[in-house]
Amino acid sequence: MTFKRRNGGRNKHGRGHVRFIRCDNCAKSVPKDKAIKRYKVQNIVAPEGISYFTEASVLDGYHLPKIYIKERWCVGCAIHMKKIGVRSRKDRKNRAPPESVRRRGPRPVGQAPRPGGVGGGPGGVGGGSGGTGGGFGAGGAAPNVAGDWPQN
Repeated sequence: MTFKRRNGGRNKHGRGHVRFIRCDNCAKSVPKDKAIKRYKVQNIVAPEGISYFTEASVLDGYHLPKIYIKERWCVGCAIHMKKIGVRSRKDRKNRAPPESVRRRGPRPVGQAPRPGGVGGGPGGVGGGSGGTGGGFGAGGAAPNVAGDWPQN
């Protein structure tokens, strides 16, 4: 039988069971890998009130804290709130991230490569092509970041 999506609408791939979470909007029970997740970062104070805080602050250059919220919705609520949209059959094949999420320019040197890239580094785990190792770095011994820990 034909199938609509390559991943079946989930991110389970090889796991037999994934725990369920509750939709933040309607409290429907949804598999964690199927839920639509967005990470929202917003200021505690509304934009029009920031000037009052900066003028009243004793400290120069004080940054107001932010609120970090992970929102999780079922597919129905995410479509209803227009967080995601229905795509045509041809556009469903497109797996590239949207323009707003896509990285701009090349990655800085020294950051970990993506899975399937050049292997190397300590560990003997991971699936980087190019030999053993965890796939974190250009190969060689791991730096001793712990120093002489524990110190007695």
